[in-house]
Amino acid sequence: MENLECEVVGSTDRDMVCRFTIVGEYWNRAQEGAREVVEDFRVVLPQVIVARDALGELRQAFAVWLEEERSFSCTLQPIDGGGQVLEFSLGDDPRFVRSTHKAVFTFSYCSGLVMTSSFSFMVDQSCVRMAMEGLTDCLRDQINELRP
Repeated sequence: MENLECEVVGSTDRDMVCRFTIVGEYWNRAQEGAREVVEDFRVVLPQVIVARDALGELRQAFAVWLEEERSFSCTLQPIDGGGQVLEFSLGDDPRFVRSTHKAVFTFSYCSGLVMTSSFSFMVDQSCVRMAMEGLTDCLRDQINELRP
């Protein structure tokens, strides 16, 4: 199982600085026939600039996917992202086996000319619904913090 976590570590009225953590779990590889699930990998991006409006657009794209299962891609960068590019996509991917009511979620990150990474995993409607709820809570919390 894979999990993507987002923690807002700073914000302005237009942008947020987020800490993204991707964690994967798998059967314990050290023991033959093991039935214990353990952490398999952890990737942390501690300071990614994200446009607040783009999070709302991502939430809306998830809502449309739940209704129509239409593939999409969404870039979460402000106009000046400090050389960073963060993109989420949801839809078909020929590298994965196609399954009804499931799609491939891809998290892609680029930091200028020095590093590019991409993580993809299968999700279903319950995963997308949880992501929407998390985005809704995050946006609501950020709006409340900005109020005087």
